[in-house]
Formats: sequence, C-alpha cells, structure tokens
Amino acid sequence: MGCLCCGAGTEVGALCRACAQEVAPCDGLIPDHVRSTVATTDADAWVVDGFGVAHAVGAKSTIGRSQEGELVVLAASVSREHAELKRADAGWQLRDLGSRNGTFVDSTRCQGRVPLPQRAIIKVGDVALWFLAEVVHEPIAPPSMATGSAGGGLVRFMIMRPDSELCIVGGGDTAAGGALLSRPTGSVSWAEKALPPLEFQLLRALCTRATEESDSPAAVRGCVGTKQLARDLPFQSKYANEENVRQVVRRLRGALAEVGADGVLAVVPGRGYYLTSTVTVAGTDRR
Repeated sequence: MGCLCCGAGTEVGALCRACAQEVAPCDGLIPDHVRSTVATTDADAWVVDGFGVAHAVGAKSTIGRSQEGELVVLAASVSREHAELKRADAGWQLRDLGSRNGTFVDSTRCQGRVPLPQRAIIKVGDVALWFLAEVVHEPIAPPSMATGSAGGGLVRFMIMRPDSELCIVGGGDTAAGGALLSRPTGSVSWAEKALPPLEFQLLRALCTRATEESDSPAAVRGCVGTKQLARDLPFQSKYANEENVRQVVRRLRGALAEVGADGVLAVVPGRGYYLTSTVTVAGTDRR
C-alpha cells in the first residue's frame, strides 16, 4: 500500500517522506497527542498527522484540545475548541471557532467558512494535518490514545515557574504512580522524585484540566472538583470521600514542597483544586 496522499511508497507511517514533511510535527508534539474519537467504520473523511497516522473524521467534527471533540489535538497552540470540519452539499468546509492562533487551509487563514479541496493541508495553531476527503486505500487503524484524563494514556506535562521547571512523567496504568522531575530555570540536569499512584493521578488530572482550559478568561482556570477527584482517583475503597482527597492533596503538597514548588497546588473553597503555574503538554523525554 502506498502513501495515502499521493500513492508513492510509504516511509513515515502511511505517508511518503515528501508528504510527511509537508505536515512535519511542531515542537513538542508526539503521536499520542493527536487522536480521533470517531470510529474508523464511521469515517466520512480522514486527516493525517506528520507521524503518518490517519485519523477518522465525521461529517461534522470539532478539532481542539477538548476531550469531548471528534479530533483531539493536545498542543499548547491549539484552543480547547479550535476549528470545525463540516461536509455540506457543496463539499467540505473548515471554520475557525475563535481560536487564539488561527486556522489555515493551504497557508491561507480562515475567515468564516472556507471550502476544503479533496486534498489540502489544514493547520490549527502550530499543528499541520493533511485533509483527505478520499484516500487511495483504507488506512490502517491508528493505535488508541488515552492521554489527558485521570485514567489512562501516556502522560508528560511541563509546569513552568519563575525560577524552576517541573516535568510530570508517567505511563498508561490508571493505578500506577509516576515521576516528578524538577530543575532550576536554566539548568540542564533534572532531579527525580517518585510519586505514589494517588498523588501522581491527582497531579495528572490537574495538569490535564489546566491544559484544556488554558485559554479560559476565568480568573481560576483548570479547577477540578473534589467530588470528581473522589470518584476518579484510584482509591482502594469505592466509598472514597472528600476527606480522602484532602489527605492526598496534603501529601502531594508535601512532595511539591520538597522540590521547591510550594504554592503550585491551590484550592477554591467548596469547589476543588487547581494549579497556579502555567502547564503545557511536553513532547520529549526531558530527563
């Protein structure tokens, strides 16, 4: 089977090297940061990322960081609800949804609804993708990705502070712990601290919500409710309550204090917890 775009021999996933270069991944993007929630059997069209992975899109699909959209793109330059793909009677169209960094079709910024040719390069923020209304052969189903929730997926977030950087790294086991890496700003060496499962999954959930709501105008962004954390964190008891969550919060605050990150984890009384520093999705192992 050849390149999905041009039919030439494949070298980068489902793409030839030339077509892959046209949509080369932006800095910090990894394959697990792009996924479709549309089943391949329901595909009305396809988008292909710079890793050569094809993602199904439906007749109306939202692109953005929101886990509730049809095409989830976890990149800092992409808004929560960034753009919308839609098939109309006259053909496919793309519309920007008021994103911060714009939506482009073949290097032209979208103003209102823009017609999409059968084969076009769309760009949301810094992330470029091939749009294919038709493909030369049925794409191989991409591997599933569960990044971005308190349960499942590759996890790698950066927390930026005025005097230091933190990197949260973990795997896909929803009951497993992870690592908290830290270093002073400007340093090239990381110190590593292991986080037990509950503390890691709490920090993971807060980082995920922070990236999803990074463009929210609210004074407090990325807040996760205490009751939700009681439901979602991997407590051994199914009857975990808000006091159990508070105990985990205290332990996580202690771990953050040990690496000089006091004040990163804050509370909204009666509502939940959030991170006070900027959080981004990281794309490379920084250890």
